[in-house]
Order: sequence, then structure tokens, then C-alpha cells
Amino acid sequence: MRRMQPLADDGHLYEALATRLAEAIGAGRVKAGERLPSVRTLSSQYKVSISTAVQAYRHLENLRLIEARPKSGYFASHARPALPEPQQSKPSPARFVVAHPIVIEYYAAINDRALVPLGSLQSDPRLFPSGKLAQLLGSHARRHPDHVGRYAPPIGEEPLRRSIARRALENGCSFDPGDIVVTAGCVEALNLGLRAVAKAGDTIALESPVYFVMLQMIESLGMKALEIPTHPRTGISLEALDLATQKRGAVRAVMVTPSFTNPLGSLMPDANRQALVTMCEARGIPVIEDDVYGDIWFSGSRPLPAKAWDRGGNVLLCSSFSKSLAPGFRVGWIAPGKYREQVLAVKRSLSIFTAPLPQHAIAEFLDSGGYDHHLRRLRRELHERSQRITALVAESFPEGTKLAQPAGGYVLWVEMPPKVSAIDLFRRARSEGILLAPGPVFTNTGRFRNALRFAFPLDITPKVEQAIRRVGAMAGE
Repeated sequence: MRRMQPLADDGHLYEALATRLAEAIGAGRVKAGERLPSVRTLSSQYKVSISTAVQAYRHLENLRLIEARPKSGYFASHARPALPEPQQSKPSPARFVVAHPIVIEYYAAINDRALVPLGSLQSDPRLFPSGKLAQLLGSHARRHPDHVGRYAPPIGEEPLRRSIARRALENGCSFDPGDIVVTAGCVEALNLGLRAVAKAGDTIALESPVYFVMLQMIESLGMKALEIPTHPRTGISLEALDLATQKRGAVRAVMVTPSFTNPLGSLMPDANRQALVTMCEARGIPVIEDDVYGDIWFSGSRPLPAKAWDRGGNVLLCSSFSKSLAPGFRVGWIAPGKYREQVLAVKRSLSIFTAPLPQHAIAEFLDSGGYDHHLRRLRRELHERSQRITALVAESFPEGTKLAQPAGGYVLWVEMPPKVSAIDLFRRARSEGILLAPGPVFTNTGRFRNALRFAFPLDITPKVEQAIRRVGAMAGE
């Protein structure tokens, strides 16, 4: 390799070097099986330290782009064919939600710490700045002990609402701190939005497959779920939604996750977001938008929420810091637009208020600039883990397996050959100490019998890698 221009030092030099090498491998300038420069040669060529060169090679090893051979050096790995992605899901009639029995089994297993949690969204605690947040929490409690002994307003603490409104402006959403209601996580935000705009017997349109908690909300309120065909890359089908909502009153509200759906990981294009908002506004159908994964994109820029195209207050934007910053704080929020008073009324009748101390700790962290620095690190780490899990599944699962290709978020959707039963695999894996999330828990229709959801926030230890390979072997038997 010829002498290269030095890399710009942006604080993550080894990643910049690894990216440049990965591009050379991907473009074919370094052939499969070809020996890469020694660590010392790489250091000299790119004018970086020996430790930076070693870090870059280890990073590429983790991504399975190169392999180390004892006493021989590093070599470009032989390319593995990319697995095809699943096709768009198929429509179904609206129906009252009846939970699949496997949901009960899944919940019984989800908190079993003896299981390797491949199908759980439990996060590696090292992904989050927990020490700094604990310090801010304690500091605020010492400075304001009265916050321990008083009720907070149902709308939430003003410093946090002000910080959220300021950040939302950067994402194309213009609303004031008074337009925001703080909640106990995104689940409460979604619940408040649903209760504010719909009642028992109403039909709610949502993606398919969909996060099972949304189905449980609908079930608990005596509503019907209408699962709309959804593509693993572009999200909910606007054509199918258009057809389902043409008759006035057929659909009371739409619940949608435009950015990195759980479990598909799809990302709705901007044009589709605008069309969704315009169509639902014209038909008087509220849109309850879940943007909990919006800050976790892997490349490019942050996707704008659908709320950015809302001019009439018809979109209820819901989010949380549980996935991006502090799972244990359970602090979320909703910007309910023209449904603000209805949402506040429901909030007062349910949880009344959200604990103030975590709100102040998060507000201080946001205002200090710490959140953006943390997000850059979190996105890099989740992206790397997603690539490692994707590579492991591609290597280990039987021929005919299909993979979604998420551009952000927390999850990977895997469709195995039709003959493989995800439920049987779930039970067998559990007996061997592995927790899976089988496809049928993400629907009310009985579909996705051969699908699994994997999660990226895992600490990908040798035990986790072994578990993924074992599940792949079981699927192939």
C-alpha cells in the first residue's frame, strides 16, 4: 500500500483509520485473503501511533472484515454473501387483541438472569453515563432537598421541558416548554396519547409486526388493533393505510414509529412522513408518534420526526431517555399538540406526576452538552454491536434466512426458513439457557411464526457469541 495522507484527529483516530481500511476492503482494493500491512507499517503510512493502529485492526476484527493469523499478521476476510431482507408484511382485518400464549411464557423468562438475553432489550449498563447522572442526582438533592418532599406539577419540571423544547427545535419541531408533558417513560407517553384520543371499541392502526406493549395497551382499553403491512426498510405502507382509512371513522388513531421500529428496525423516508401527516390531518385521524429511537441513528444525520411536518397539532410526539441515556430513571415526554388538555387530564387521573429529581438531573446533563457527546459514543458502540450480531447470524443460521438491515435503533429482525418454528426454538433455547424473542409475540394475527428479534445493546461476550451460534445450529436441525 502506498504512503497515505495523515488522518484528521477528531478524538477517535482509530475509528477513522478503520473506516478507511474497511472502504478499501469493500471496494476491492484489498482482496479477500490478501495480507494487510504490519502494525508498524500501518502506523508509519498513516502517521498514527502503534496503539492506534492496533485498535483499528481490532475494530476490523470485531466487524469480521479481517482476521489475525498467528505469526503471519492480518488478512482481509473472505466476503460472505449478504442475506436478503424480509418482504413487506401482509394485511389483516381489525380485531380485538388477544395475546398469544407465548407472550406469557416470554414474560416469565424475560427477567431470568440465568438466561443469555438475546431476545431482551436489557441494555449493557456500560453504555450509559450512569456515574455522572448519579452525581447530578445527588448534587441536586443536596441543593434542593425540598424536591424530595413535594409533589411535582403533572406537566413536569420546567428546566427539563425547556431543554426538550430547545432540542426539538433542532429536529424541525417548534413547540414551547408549556406544550410538553413529562411522563414515566415512553410507554406512559404512548398510553396517555392513546387514552386522550380514543375509547373502547375504537380501531387503532399500527405497524405489523409491532412492539407487543402497544398491543397490550390496546387490549387493556378494549380497543381493536388493525395491523398495517410494513416494509423492513421503509416502514408502514402508506398505500395500505390510505385504503384502511378512506371510510370515515374506520380508524380512530394511528400509532407509528417512523424511526427504527421495534422489532423491524425500519426507517420511514421523509416524503412518507410528510404524506402520513398530511393524509391523517385531512381525515381527522390523530397520529401517535413513537420517537424513542430517533437519537440512535448509525450514519448521516438524525431523522426528523413526523411531527416536523405537523402544522395543525394532530401529531402526538412521544419519546423518552430510557433507550438513549438513563433506563433506570424512566423519564419520558409527550408533545400532544392540540390534545394537550386531554393528555393532562388523563395524566392527573393516572400517575399524577413524574418524580422531579431525575428530571432535574437529566436537564442539567442536557444543558451541559454531555448528552451529545454521550450519544456519539452510544451510536458508535451500538452500530458496531449491530454489525457483529448481523455477521454472527449470517454465519450461523441456515440457508434461506433473511435479515433486515436497520440503519439505527436497538433491534435486528430475522426471518428463518418457513419450516422453522420460532416458538419451538424459543422453548428449546430456553431449556439450554438462552432467551429468544419469537415473532408471534409481535402480532395479534398469528403470523411471523418463523421470525426472531435480536437486540444490539447486549455486551457481546464470547458467551453471547456462542449462544447466537447455538441458536443458528438449532434452527438448521
